[in-house]
Amino acid sequence: MKNRFRGLHNIGYWRQKISNSPPIEIEDSIVFRVLVSALVIIGIVATDIAAETTGSFWAVPLSLVGGVWSYYRRRQPNVAVKFCIAIGMLLALGAFFGRLVGELNDTRLILAELLIQLQVLHSFDMPRRKDLGYSMIIGLILIGVAATLSQTLAFAPVLLLFLAIVLPTLVLDYRSRLGLEPLTIKKQSSKNQDSAIFNFKFLVIIF
Repeated sequence: MKNRFRGLHNIGYWRQKISNSPPIEIEDSIVFRVLVSALVIIGIVATDIAAETTGSFWAVPLSLVGGVWSYYRRRQPNVAVKFCIAIGMLLALGAFFGRLVGELNDTRLILAELLIQLQVLHSFDMPRRKDLGYSMIIGLILIGVAATLSQTLAFAPVLLLFLAIVLPTLVLDYRSRLGLEPLTIKKQSSKNQDSAIFNFKFLVIIF
């Protein structure tokens, strides 16, 4: 027992544990990443439209920068970035609790703003499909918050746009879970023309 306790404090022990850990499953599909980013952006814009705020002016550009950065650095450990993201999330949480004291009557908007801040930070580190799934959920939650805040029909076109984008995104997410090859948009030769091509007619019918 004593030797085992010493082993836990050995640097070589932890290096061996890290090296023996299973590799991270990297998501390489650019189309999938773009559609997920679009869902998040629509959720942010919808929240702004419903609450009549201007958070999208800074959140949308930073989310795009984070998505591009995350794609090009998806195979790197990014330890420094993860550390900065953790610090940023703690600061955002502290600011949230500070605002919560003065707005206990209706916390929907400040919760949505916290979620947007966390998503912007999270967008700088999304190497896996699981990380993209978290962003999809955040986009869905923001649409739900916008629906509760909206009092006009201005929210309806945004909701339809979100639905139109989420359908092919779910297809790509499901194929990624199964480990299938990425879908293509261009037509292939008759020999290889199979389920690897987007079935737009089916998506339109479902929409």
